[in-house]
Parts: sequence; structure tokens; C-alpha cells
Amino acid sequence: MKIVFVIDSWNDGNGGVVATKRIVHGLIDRGHQVGIVSTGTHTGNYEFHEVPGFAPPFVRESLEKMNFLFARGKKSVLRKAFEGADLVQVQFPFFIARNAVRVAKQMGCTVTGACHVQPQNVISAMGKENPGMEKMLSAFFDFCLYNRVDAIQCPSRFAADQLAGKGCRAHLRVISNGIPREYAPNGAKRPLWLGDRFVILNIGRHALEKRQDLLIEGVLRSKYRDNIQLLLCGKGENTEKLRKRGITMPVQPLIEYVSHEDKLAYLNTADMYLHASVVELESLSCLEAVGCGLPCLIGDSPHSAASQFALDDRFLFAMDDADALAKKIDYWYEHRDALRELKQSVLAMAEHYRMEKCITALEEFFADAVAGKLDAEEIRMASGPEPEEAAEEMIPEFAQGTYRS
Repeated sequence: MKIVFVIDSWNDGNGGVVATKRIVHGLIDRGHQVGIVSTGTHTGNYEFHEVPGFAPPFVRESLEKMNFLFARGKKSVLRKAFEGADLVQVQFPFFIARNAVRVAKQMGCTVTGACHVQPQNVISAMGKENPGMEKMLSAFFDFCLYNRVDAIQCPSRFAADQLAGKGCRAHLRVISNGIPREYAPNGAKRPLWLGDRFVILNIGRHALEKRQDLLIEGVLRSKYRDNIQLLLCGKGENTEKLRKRGITMPVQPLIEYVSHEDKLAYLNTADMYLHASVVELESLSCLEAVGCGLPCLIGDSPHSAASQFALDDRFLFAMDDADALAKKIDYWYEHRDALRELKQSVLAMAEHYRMEKCITALEEFFADAVAGKLDAEEIRMASGPEPEEAAEEMIPEFAQGTYRS
């Protein structure tokens, strides 16, 4: 099958781009012919069709730090890219999407969409949180993409429910972005500099919606703060602000972008993964942690799907509540042995999200779309467990006790 992905940027500063690159490589490995329409540069065994990009003034600084541009839907480039395509997949609901859908349909190509962006992502890039702007952007996303295609791939049931709840009438297929095979237990030894401290890991862009400042405050309020090592691996617009805040901690946190090798070492040797982001349609970082068997403590934001990776309520804390977070940190500091024993339960969860399974599900989705075998107004799970199934399969009896902070 020849599949063309339309995506605004092709640089690694955005989770949706990283996820798309992994999917593209997985499809190429299965023998599919893949093309990309995007801004930026590329290396790889796929066709690349470059379109112009731009950054609006009100988000330019944030986009530059993410190495992200909005793409312009240049029709001549789109027509050339779509020649001979069986299917066109539009990844983001931004400006290029409208022209991409229109040109694909004019050329007789099957066209599908994806749900990888929430209005809050864009608003947070402006350093704001604004419900009114959320409604405006949601309508813009519908106009550009979600109301123009008959089928949409959603990375989580949460994402599908968000679209359905806003009146989207497309077929919604839930297919996780998947866990690449390298995110698995690798027998790594803990770096010596970490010693016997309780190691809490967070990976991701340093930004308002990711709430790394809350992680620092939660550790500061823990009664065990003198023996907790916090790792905030990443970079972004808030990096320097976080470093200044980190100076006040008894144990200096690691706040920097790390190599892929160090990232895998930390995922395999930390005691716990900590995720406080208030906006997530799945969370690649939680997927990677789960793939390595690392239990995740997660904030229960109503705008985030990440809570699906919590084994039980002991791994959830109230959103934006540093005291609630500190209590959960203290609990798991005192139950480090239980954390280690839960590794197998986390790995059982990971099996639902392994990349090979997700690529197979995506192939089936694309084949159904091309064959016209999609029912409108349907949400279908293709990868990832239903919540009830997850609860029954992944949590052993000793971990199902009730806990309240």
C-alpha cells in the first residue's frame, strides 16, 4: 500500500512528530511505500515532499524552541505527493489539513485523520490557560480536519471520547502510538552517582502544561526530600526557570536533555516515573516508562489520558496539588519493595501497547478505510486495553488494596 502522511513539522521537538516517525518506520519495515508531506529536513527511505512553513508571532518563541513550524498547504506539492497513493493520513488539524483533505478527495484518494493535538497544547505554547480560546481552537480543528474526514485514528479511548463528546461523527479507531521495542528491560545497572537515593524520573519538554515545577514542589514537601533524586530529562521554554527552582532542593535535581542511552538507563533503574502533565492524548513518555516496567505516578487531570497507565489509585494524585503529590511520594518511598514487585504488572500492561501490535492495528484501519468498511459514529478499540480489562489483568491481588492519602 502507498500511504502518504501529511504533518506540519518533521523535527523531533514534538511528541506527535516522534510518534509519527516511529509509525512510518514500522510501516516501511512491513513493506509499505510511505511518503511524507511536511516542512523541514529529512533522512530516511521514504519520499519527502517539502512545503513552506511559518510560525505566528504569538507562539513563535515556543515553536522555535520545539523546532516546530505550521505547514502551508501548497496544492502543487500536495498533488505531486498524492500521485498513486492508496491513502492519505493527515496527522494534525492545522492549516495544511484543509487543503490536504480537499486535494486528496479530488484525486480519488482515501483520506483519514489523526487526533494528536488538543486545544490546550496550543494555548500552553502561548503561556496561557484559557477556556474561551479552547472552544475557539476546537472549532478551528473541526473546520480544518475532524469534520472533513470519515475516519480518525485516536491514540487512546480518552482522545476518541473527547472527539465524540464534541459531536464528531467520524469513525473513531483507537490505536495506541505504541512502545518501540528498545523500551524494554535491558538489565542496566544504576549509575553510581545516583547511589541508594529514591530516584524519581520525568522525561519531556519543559513547558507549562507538563508541570515540572509541581514535581519540584512535591519533592520539596516530602518528608524524605533529603534522600530523593529528581531527574527532569528534557528541555524547553521553562528549563532555566526550573534550574533556578531546583537550587532550593536538598538534593540537586538533574535538569537537562539526555542522550538516548542515558534515557534508557534511567528508565530501567529509577524507582518511579512521575507524570504531572495536565494535557495528554496518550503520553509517549508514560508509554516508554511502562515498556521498561517502571511504575508511573500520575496526576489525574481531566484533560489527560495518562491516568490509564496508573496501576491503581495509589498511583494517582490530585492535579496541581503539591501536598497530595508529596503524600504519594512519601507512601512509595516507604514501600520501595512493593514498587519493585509491581514491575511485572507494569510489563503485563505494556504488552497491550507494543509497537508491532499497534502497527498491525493501523494496517487494518487503513485497509478498512480503503475498502470502505468503516461505520460512522463508532468508536472501536484496536490496541490498548479497555479500562475494566486493564484493571482485571494487570493488578495482582496484593496490589488491589484500597489506599487513600
